[in-house]
Amino acid sequence: MKWLSNKYALPLVIFVIGVSILLQLAWLSQLYKAQRTEVKRDLEQFVGSSAEMSTYLSLVPGHEKSANFRNFFLSPEWLQFKQAYNNMRFNHIGSRFRSEIKGDSTFVDISLRILNNSKPKPGNGRAVRFDNGISLAMEKDSDRVDLKRMNTLIKKQLTLFGTGIENFYALYSYDDKRLTASIDHKVIKNADFVSQQYSYNLRFFGMYQLVIPSIRGLIIYRMRYYLLSSFIMLLLTVAVFLFILRLMNNQSVYTQARLSFTNNMTHELKTPVATIAIALESIIENNMESDPKALKNYLEISRNEIRRLNLMIDRVLNLEQLDSGQEKLRTELFDVQEGLSHVINSMQLQIKNAGALLKWQPKMDKPLFVSGDPIHLSNVFFNLIENALKYGGKGVKLQIDCQKHSNNVVISFKDNGPGIADIYRERIFERYFRISSGGTDIHNVKGTGLGLNYVKQVIEKHGGSITLTIVPSGGSDFKINLPLAE
Repeated sequence: MKWLSNKYALPLVIFVIGVSILLQLAWLSQLYKAQRTEVKRDLEQFVGSSAEMSTYLSLVPGHEKSANFRNFFLSPEWLQFKQAYNNMRFNHIGSRFRSEIKGDSTFVDISLRILNNSKPKPGNGRAVRFDNGISLAMEKDSDRVDLKRMNTLIKKQLTLFGTGIENFYALYSYDDKRLTASIDHKVIKNADFVSQQYSYNLRFFGMYQLVIPSIRGLIIYRMRYYLLSSFIMLLLTVAVFLFILRLMNNQSVYTQARLSFTNNMTHELKTPVATIAIALESIIENNMESDPKALKNYLEISRNEIRRLNLMIDRVLNLEQLDSGQEKLRTELFDVQEGLSHVINSMQLQIKNAGALLKWQPKMDKPLFVSGDPIHLSNVFFNLIENALKYGGKGVKLQIDCQKHSNNVVISFKDNGPGIADIYRERIFERYFRISSGGTDIHNVKGTGLGLNYVKQVIEKHGGSITLTIVPSGGSDFKINLPLAE
């Protein structure tokens, strides 16, 4: 799938994420509309049930123990009859309700009066209230109690919706459509939900109507799990795509680094091979058997190049073995100062050829033991000294110090070379990474980009750390911290 390159990956990811967001928004929009309809239906239902219960509670005194009384006034049939009568109250229909308890029964008489004239006299179309011998003033006081009860039932039902909802109630005169409660008509007109009008008792002084200015918060509260799941799904989708993009980018960078490493390694391997080949050809063509001194010189050159070749091969093999876990550290008590001295003595020829000045003097009379692998730690010292010689330039000065700090030993490799820019402080420990010249992909000094990565891995496997300090006057200072052996 060469067509799916980084060039097309980012636009494709943005397109897919955009489509996913649009689909989620479309789905949530449809869900919002469905929930809006459902919320209105539920609100209407509980207002009706609250009115039914309020009517029952206004009649229940004296009938608390009567199951028949309760079943009748809480039945759907009675609610339908009562609501039908409420809906016909403006059609010039008069009515009379009368109740009377006789013995073990309660008699409720309901009579309707339909006027013959199309234009009734004033008052002839009004309802005649529940007739039970109570004065009109007492009836109105009782009606206010019932209204308060109705409002309490509504408030209690609203709390069951799980969120605070701003709400009002409108109160209409039973005999006409006149608004009697102190609420603005504009509030009712602009409200998201306005219920039907319900009577809350059988006195029929007023009709109750619930008004909710906004039900958006209630709808969103009901949709909270859908919104959360949608947000999580989008977040996971974006995270996955970003992870894939980063993976592709890292893989691209890694591939480029591997190609660069292969090219560098090829040149690094060709150089000693070519040097050895030239030395051998010179020995054969010039018959140097008769000149032991020249022969020894060319053989020494060949031996040094073979050592260099083996060292490069060992670096690659050591890293591969460390990554795969095949290479196990063979730890023993290792004297850091003695190990440094051996490495420095073995590199005297390279130090001389580089024209470098290396200062090293053990400062501790006693050995500084760490629990480590002598071969790997010696390779670490060799890598750091070789880097200083290679990148420090002709005549570089290198100072190596070894000191004890608390329970650690600190080894410093400080040079006065051109130094390393601060932006590369962490990246130089990455595998295959090499600092280019002038912001280009040109490297003045050949290398593999494996040395410092190998150094970091070995030090960390020994429980230590390595840091780079930029020297202000020029140069670099690599500090190694290793725990002392107990």
